[in-house]
Amino acid sequence: MGSGGRWGVAARTVCEFPGSLGFAESLGSRVGSFRPAMGLELYLDLLSQPCRAIYIFAKKNRIPFEMRTVELLKGQHHSDAFAQVNPLKKVPALKDGDFTLAESVAILLYLCRKYEVPDHWYPQDLQARARVDEYLAWQHTALRNSCTRAMWQKMMFPVFLGEQVPPETLASTLAELERCLQLLEDKFLKDQDFLAGPHISVADLVAITELMHPVSAGCQVFKSRPKLAAWRQRVEAAVGKDLFQEAHAVVMKAKDLPPADSAIKEKLKPLVQVLLQ
Repeated sequence: MGSGGRWGVAARTVCEFPGSLGFAESLGSRVGSFRPAMGLELYLDLLSQPCRAIYIFAKKNRIPFEMRTVELLKGQHHSDAFAQVNPLKKVPALKDGDFTLAESVAILLYLCRKYEVPDHWYPQDLQARARVDEYLAWQHTALRNSCTRAMWQKMMFPVFLGEQVPPETLASTLAELERCLQLLEDKFLKDQDFLAGPHISVADLVAITELMHPVSAGCQVFKSRPKLAAWRQRVEAAVGKDLFQEAHAVVMKAKDLPPADSAIKEKLKPLVQVLLQ
């Protein structure tokens, strides 16, 4: 998935929880013509882990933004209109006046710098910041991959796409997830309260939103890991339980999605091939 989701666009009011307005109706010529918008716009789908991290960060820090929901499962991220915002055709994406930005880590750090949020999110201290950077650099090809594959192979393939995953493929994916969870504990969390030290940072938001992917599929990520479970509770308390649940409502209900129709299955074929490798 890279640092964003390859998935899905509807205009929202400021900081409003996303619904499902029609893409063409909500964006119309506004995105297509690139007319300057007032204020910050975030293009998100809360089914996507990095989108949830940005959503939590922006709301927790009272950053005013207009949310535009990009529905990945409908292929809205492949539209010509969205490509003008992000030619990479991935969410999250940011539009701030005439300025556009892709990639979740870049967006999080842009928000940190522009809005002068509390220092603990991305510390000024050289070594504390380096610890945050270290985790953000590692997670792309480690925890991101295993969490995404675990969710899709365990839940989305059989429930949404009506396809069974070979048992050996799922077993290999879950073993890799366990390996990454052990690294998360041993290398990054250690005996600290949070991944980069005594205070929550953007690293914790990126990590917890990843872990909720396999949790939504029924994986017992925290059950046999008391250290990780205690960390999760601290992260939830730091951001606020209501906001945490709000950001994860979409993914936690993914198991109840109606089966995909043939058109959606066709659009998702490239993703399916990647997630079964």
